[in-house]
Amino acid sequence: MEGLAFEETRSGVEFVTQVEADMAANVGRILIADDDEDFRLVLVRRATRMGLQVVEARTGREAVRKLKEGGFDVLVADLYMPEMSGLEVAQQARAIDPKMQTIILTGSASFETAVEALRAGVYDYLTKPLESLASFELSLTRALEHHYLMVENARLFSEVQRLAVTDPLTGLFNRRKLDETLELEVERSKRYNRPLSAIMIDLDQMKQVNDRLGHPTGDLVLKAVGQAVRSQVRKVDVVTRYGGDEFFVLLPESDLQEALAIARRIREDIRQVSAGDMSMGASTGVAKWKPDYNTPEAFLRAVDSALYQAKGQGGGRIVAVDPASGELVLAD
Repeated sequence: MEGLAFEETRSGVEFVTQVEADMAANVGRILIADDDEDFRLVLVRRATRMGLQVVEARTGREAVRKLKEGGFDVLVADLYMPEMSGLEVAQQARAIDPKMQTIILTGSASFETAVEALRAGVYDYLTKPLESLASFELSLTRALEHHYLMVENARLFSEVQRLAVTDPLTGLFNRRKLDETLELEVERSKRYNRPLSAIMIDLDQMKQVNDRLGHPTGDLVLKAVGQAVRSQVRKVDVVTRYGGDEFFVLLPESDLQEALAIARRIREDIRQVSAGDMSMGASTGVAKWKPDYNTPEAFLRAVDSALYQAKGQGGGRIVAVDPASGELVLAD
């Protein structure tokens, strides 16, 4: 029959619309584990009618094996099953995904087992035989809602964390992220004697762009420059919009010569960015961390001094701090 799917049951054939079958892949995914085949089938049919995708297990070990395949929102498990109890399966489920909710079923309910289940982090506890399938559906609906709330809260928290360290215009990291990372990387360089370098970039024509073409065009230039800088570094490098038209690149495991090579490539890419009839240029300061810089702030000041010297050379130049002497040298 077109548009229909069917499933065989002990009592015959039950038809399910294709719409219900499609909903099962979108609403939620649950695992029902119970060694009582007839009772399990009743729960499976009810959950399927709710639009859920249902996977079955007959023993505790089978349930754990399927849980490890991932993608479940709720576990429904009988308390007493062969090989592993429902509570043991629930503990495995929480280890696999702390956001997964568990509903425990039992035919020999007691106050003590209910308390034990709830202490183990089980969302709900239902006794067999069920008062009605409506009580199962209500419990399952609430468990799903709780799961989705936890997932959404986790997503929102992650998004807030991301926004807190991201520059909204360029999508690069912001000064807060740089401060956090710089402190960690300087400490790592001090402890393990590993190379660490930094590049500081200042756009030479940004004031003219804003004055002649307006700040919206200036924003487009900053975005393009941010992409140019990011395209020339590794994933482990930290690219930051330092402020205004300044950018900062932190390069773990990079010595001065490697940093200078990257700085030259970035400068060439920035020259490809234009605003109206103006081609962009940048002044750049480069330094390698050394023990003389006993604080992150001292390292920042060294890179900033090199940048200031580059700006004083008329723009478009690269100045580095000589690691041995500490002198500022032109490094074009």
